[in-house]
Amino acid sequence: MDILLERKSVRKYTNEDVKQEDLEYILRVAMSAPTARNTRCYSFIVIKDKQMHKKIASVHQAAQMILNAPVAVLVVGDQSLSYGGYLPQDCAAATQNILLAATARRYGSVWCGIYSNEERSNAISKLFNLPENIKPFSLVVIGRAQDNSPAKDRWQSEKVKYEVW
Repeated sequence: MDILLERKSVRKYTNEDVKQEDLEYILRVAMSAPTARNTRCYSFIVIKDKQMHKKIASVHQAAQMILNAPVAVLVVGDQSLSYGGYLPQDCAAATQNILLAATARRYGSVWCGIYSNEERSNAISKLFNLPENIKPFSLVVIGRAQDNSPAKDRWQSEKVKYEVW
């Protein structure tokens, strides 16, 4: 299985739970993401509570699929730990690892953006009572995909340049 090519955004899920050992694997892989100067400025909030899913959906219009998913992971970054303004890159690497780890365990997932949408960021910060230095970056919704169609081939040779533009 080539998870790098099989990963796709999934927005419809079955009602099957994500196994705890799979969730721990996904989080372990997330924590293996590189960070600037190895600051490891990311943290993760696992969200299984259906009432919280409803609250998230009410403040994040692009995250409606959370209503039918068993779990989501909120990726946050600690600005007091981040090096040189690289918090977005550090959290993006962790988010990508979550997506790939979910695929490796045969779950579907989708990245719901929070950074740098100020309205969304403020709403999520308030909802989770985040301290001032903790910034929400992304929400990854995870579950078994309803549709098992293959990922699209996204290769575009015109996007590749060699040496110069």
